[in-house]
Amino acid sequence: MNQKLKALIENYLSAVNEAIELLVASGIELPKSNNEWAASGISQRGELKNGIKYFKHGFGCAVHLPAGSVDFDFGPEGEYNGFDAWRLWGFLQNAKLPSLFKSESELKQEFSKAVESGELKYSGYILYFLNEAHA
Repeated sequence: MNQKLKALIENYLSAVNEAIELLVASGIELPKSNNEWAASGISQRGELKNGIKYFKHGFGCAVHLPAGSVDFDFGPEGEYNGFDAWRLWGFLQNAKLPSLFKSESELKQEFSKAVESGELKYSGYILYFLNEAHA
């Protein structure tokens, strides 16, 4: 996998983990499925510990971390380690990271190569996951 893409995915997943820890520490129970999240009675907008704001949407959530916003969706079994090129690009634009890609099209090109090589696997609905067999 392209090293810039790998670094971006690692940074993104680290930010998602930070967001998940904040949700849990703030008393929000993690869902067992994306449908459970969508149907939960959690307020659409709110504040987590330390004044961190969040926005609940559909199957996911955007959390406005100090280092930049991260937007993620829960997968069919409640997993939160999925992503797509759009989310990665949005994260790159919002995070205080050195620019890894010059353009969204460059990112999409490398993302497509990683899918074609089997390093990323498609969930069947929006999200992609790292293929551990290629790690």
